Amino acid sequence: MRAIPLVASIALCLACEPETLEPTYANIEETVQITCGSSSSSCHGSTRGNARLNFEELLVAGAPVTDALVNVPACEYDLMDRVEPGDLENSWLWIKLTQEHDGTGLLLFEPDPAWDPGIEPRMDGTYPPSVCPNVDDGELNFGYQMPQNRGRPSPLPSNRLELFREWILAGAPGPGE
Repeated sequence: MRAIPLVASIALCLACEPETLEPTYANIEETVQITCGSSSSSCHGSTRGNARLNFEELLVAGAPVTDALVNVPACEYDLMDRVEPGDLENSWLWIKLTQEHDGTGLLLFEPDPAWDPGIEPRMDGTYPPSVCPNVDDGELNFGYQMPQNRGRPSPLPSNRLELFREWILAGAPGPGE
């Protein structure tokens, strides 16, 4: 299995980076390529596209990753956009990067009581299979902390988290902005 050495080498590469990264689109795109797309064997590249998000397809097409992130409703929790420019608390991406989890990486997130997931529970209270919103074994959940590493959460290094924080607060600029 090549994924483990590749993920380990990516983690080592990210760990030895400069402490501060400017909140530019170029740095965001680089992080997405390293941690979310096909080069990372992750969930948002290659033949996979969890949460209806496939960064590899965007990058191959030459489209900016902001097309799939900024002002786009989140698949798992559509009361938030994936990225709401200037607003961390209402950016699902920030939640996915920083939210507390259960130790295996599954997010501990309480939705707004008025939120309608758009799928009806069965008579026994379980939900039918779904990816948007996410249902596992009949239970509605909000997925795993990103970058995803089921059973062994591995959050981004602090400089990459700070990069995303500053980028969102700066209005989530795209290429050339």
